[in-house]
Amino acid sequence: MFGEDLRRLLEILREKAGEDVVVLNIRPINPVIGDYFVIATGYTTDHLLDMAEAIRSEFGGRLEGNELSSWVIVDLGDIVVHLFLPDARAFYSLEDLYGDAEVLYSEREEVV
Repeated sequence: MFGEDLRRLLEILREKAGEDVVVLNIRPINPVIGDYFVIATGYTTDHLLDMAEAIRSEFGGRLEGNELSSWVIVDLGDIVVHLFLPDARAFYSLEDLYGDAEVLYSEREEVV
């Protein structure tokens, strides 16, 4: 699912105004969880759920989170999408937790 599907996933996040998008290759670190983490920030719980539903409508997957969540997950199997409110993203800091993961894409660093 990395090629065109991942590009489409990034397009959906752009279309839905997801910010600070990062893609990590976690397969070498923990292949049980998945191959890739896609991490993005939204600014309200409704925004998080809107992004999550747009992803699910295109790819399916399982949604974890609700209107009270500051962290919403869409599990697509090989790709796990993490959608955070800004404070939750800073608190959980998945990019630091998986600091050894290869960054495949980052809006911050222009890594592609």
